Amino acid sequence: MDRVVECEHGEEMTALMSLALDHLLEEAERQALDRHLAACAFCRSEWVAMQQVSVVLEASPLVGPPLGFAVRVERRLEEQAKKQRQVFGGLALFTSSLSLAGMTVAAALMLVMGIVAWRWLDASPAVQQGTQAVSKVASGMGLVGKGASLFLGDLLLRYGAPLVVILGVGLVVLVGVWAWLFLKRPGNTRHNGFA
Repeated sequence: MDRVVECEHGEEMTALMSLALDHLLEEAERQALDRHLAACAFCRSEWVAMQQVSVVLEASPLVGPPLGFAVRVERRLEEQAKKQRQVFGGLALFTSSLSLAGMTVAAALMLVMGIVAWRWLDASPAVQQGTQAVSKVASGMGLVGKGASLFLGDLLLRYGAPLVVILGVGLVVLVGVWAWLFLKRPGNTRHNGFA
């Protein structure tokens, strides 16, 4: 009995055989496959085996998914997407709340400090001397520092009351945005329209 030797073009021929079973070969490729099968016993045996498997598969009835399978899969995918949106929304709300809380606290502290400075320190000679002292220290750091110090000192002395009012309005706006985000958070079904 002759021993069948494995073909050196086996992978290429297997691909051509698969295409031939699906009727996707061009005429030139089909002729090349037929010539090779006539000369190669190894590929010929593989071709016969592939044809037998193809006949069995074609004779088998096609079985579809169970009834309601697609609906269940879609429902699960929607639930997963909803959970992901809720987690993302919760994280976004949490981080925005932290940043808004930080800005709110900073604005409140600046407002309180502004009111304290405006009411008790006003334009007293001590404040002016402190501004001059800061100006002298800043002059040691350079012209830019000196300019900034003079500008801020003059700004506080001249426009202290309007700055306090602007900070107060900013604080009210921050609290309003914070409340709006809290009401629009995921899971709050009464205000955001989601079920």
